[in-house]
Order: sequence, then structure tokens, then C-alpha cells
Amino acid sequence: MTIENREGICRICGYYGTLSKEHVPPKSAFNNRRTVEVKLRETIALGPDEVALGTVHQGGVFFYTLCHQCNNLTGHWYGGRFVDWCYQGMHILFCSRGRPSLVYLNYLFPLAIIKEVITMFFSVNSDRFRLRNQELERFVMNRDARYLSPKYRFFAYYNTEGHFRYVGLAGKLNIFTGRTTLISEISYPPFGYVMTIDSEPPDSRLFEITHFAEYRYEEFAVMQLRLPTLPTHTMYPGDYRTMKELRELHKKRLEDTENSG
Repeated sequence: MTIENREGICRICGYYGTLSKEHVPPKSAFNNRRTVEVKLRETIALGPDEVALGTVHQGGVFFYTLCHQCNNLTGHWYGGRFVDWCYQGMHILFCSRGRPSLVYLNYLFPLAIIKEVITMFFSVNSDRFRLRNQELERFVMNRDARYLSPKYRFFAYYNTEGHFRYVGLAGKLNIFTGRTTLISEISYPPFGYVMTIDSEPPDSRLFEITHFAEYRYEEFAVMQLRLPTLPTHTMYPGDYRTMKELRELHKKRLEDTENSG
């Protein structure tokens, strides 16, 4: 999950030069643990109970994707308020033993939170992302900017089970409707985040937080939020199947293979 490239193009402003270490999510939002980097292609043929070997990294998940100025500004403007939101989420999960079923009060600064979420999506996408989504660049780099184009939608969910998920923009085809969802996803407990562009969400259970962009920067809000708790056992964005469902599917595939042989 780490990219050892200390020179390159800043994913937000386009500056070329030395890039700083950007933790995704911020290090103080529980992102300081040992992690194992596994490529998607290495997991495709694995069964649900098999574990892919990967590269071990210490000190959380981080990327060299932002210039020092963008990293410092976004961290100063949004980082602390985002971390507060993560601590509240973790407290709710702890009190509910990982199964929140009620509507809980959240005390937050919504605009700073969604801007930090978008900052993280800049880091997990390529440097071409900013060229195609310059509205998001302006939104993040202007602390007081509000509102987003309707084509951008953001969603959140509780995440306590499965793998960390860091996926740049990808197309997800629904074979039943023929519709393609353009989606990017980040999951790191206590939350997972989904961004869609000109698309419906990949799962109706996701809780939309796009309206966080309507608040003023200094506007504090007490919100009643009921986020679903979704597992991320695969590396595929928008896939929230349980381990039981994955095992049953894997068993059926093995049986079909044996029968066809």
C-alpha cells in the first residue's frame, strides 16, 4: 500500500517535485499499525479462507502522493476534525460490540470531514484523476468552498471485518441491469468510504454523506446517523458479501468444476 516514490506529481495541485508522506487515513485516526500490501491480481484465484502473501509495512498505510504544501494545508484545515469523527465512530462500535443497530448522535464539523475524505481519494487515485476532476481540487484547496456538482456522491459505512480496501476509480458492471458504476473506495476501521461519479451507489445500504458539503467550515452540527456495518472480505470495490456467502459460492464453483470434468 505504500509507494516508494518521493518525487512525482502532487495528486491535488499538479506540482512536480518532492512529495511528502501522506497517511490515508491520518495517522492519528488509528492508522499506525503494521500492514501487509497485497495486489488485487494476487487474490483473484484464492478461496475465501486463503490468505495472499504480501509485503509487510510498518507505521500504517501511507503514500507519497501530495506535495508538502497540500499535505500541510489539508492536514491543518481538515485533519483534526476528521480524526474526531473517527474516534466517535470507534467509540460507537466499541459500545455496541461492533454491531450498531440504533441511530447515534454524532458531533462534527461536516465540511471538514468530507474534504478530508476527498483528499484521501486524491491519494488513492492516479495523477490523472485531478485533471478530470478539477472541481474537486478547487473544493479541497479552498477551505471555505461549499457544495459539489451532483455528479459526485460520497457514502460511508462502519467497517470492522475484512481487509483494508484502497481502490482507485474502477468500473463495476451490474450484469442484471447492464449499468456501470464508476466507483472509488477506501476502507479502514472504523469507517469505509465510497465515491461515485455519474453513478448510483453500488449498494443501497450505504449511507450518503454528500450533504456534508453544504455546511460552512466553522459550522458545527449534531447529526443522527445510522450507518450500516459492512464487511470487506474481498479486494473488489462495492463488494460487501459475508464470509458465509463467499464460502457457499466457492463451494458451488468447486462442485460445478468437478461435475463439468
